Amino acid sequence: MTVRIYLTAVRFDPAPPEPADLPAERVFIHASEVPEIWVETETATVPERGKAVAFALVRPMSIGFNRVLGTVERVAAKRGRAVEPIV
Repeated sequence: MTVRIYLTAVRFDPAPPEPADLPAERVFIHASEVPEIWVETETATVPERGKAVAFALVRPMSIGFNRVLGTVERVAAKRGRAVEPIV
């Protein structure tokens, strides 16, 4: 199951991945009036809201960063095109 984790206080880090990093299959930046950044992952271990988290891109992409660090704002399960909040 794909989980979407919305982050606050985000930092994009060019450093190589660390062993404790969660895998990030996809990273999104919604540059709207209210900007949002979220990561989609297939991992079963999802940090709680308010916890600091670090993700590593699952593939090297040469886009200027390898890791995404931030604080969990909210978590939602992604099922097809629908995204449902996880309580």
